[in-house]
Amino acid sequence: MRLYLIGVGPGDPELLTLKAVRLLRELPVLFYPLEEGREPLALNIARPHIPQGKPLLPVPLFTGGDRERAEVARREAARRIREALAWYREGGYLVLGDSLLYASPFHLLPLLEGIRVEVVPGISAHQLAAARLSRPLAMGEEGFAVLSGLKPPEDPEGLARFRTLLFYKAKRAK
Repeated sequence: MRLYLIGVGPGDPELLTLKAVRLLRELPVLFYPLEEGREPLALNIARPHIPQGKPLLPVPLFTGGDRERAEVARREAARRIREALAWYREGGYLVLGDSLLYASPFHLLPLLEGIRVEVVPGISAHQLAAARLSRPLAMGEEGFAVLSGLKPPEDPEGLARFRTLLFYKAKRAK
């Protein structure tokens, strides 16, 4: 059994990689994260590339601070994925943005032991932001840093050495 973690980019259906588009078309089943009370954003981004009639299976996602609820959601998601892959043999899990940057399906991997996982990276939100501004993130020997906005940086003075600072999840910062 094989599961592809497919990065669907930062929100524009035209910013998926060629490999992501090919897999969306070819894989027999696709899983998408669905958080209670929210739109299935990853699915909405990928939808223009998904053939009509393709099985699309929601898997629960919980991103709040309640660890117990998050674990229950992960176990149910893993159960659904295992059941579907037992039938289809391979499938794709849609990941918002890049599948390696703050990607929720990596919490599932310990529960999917025995399933081969392949990662298909996507375009990150910071790449889109730089493109929209027509500004490079770094040039020559300059550096840039990607930080979580969930808590203050541990060494704020040390950040001065970077040309660009990129904050993810900053809307939740206190």
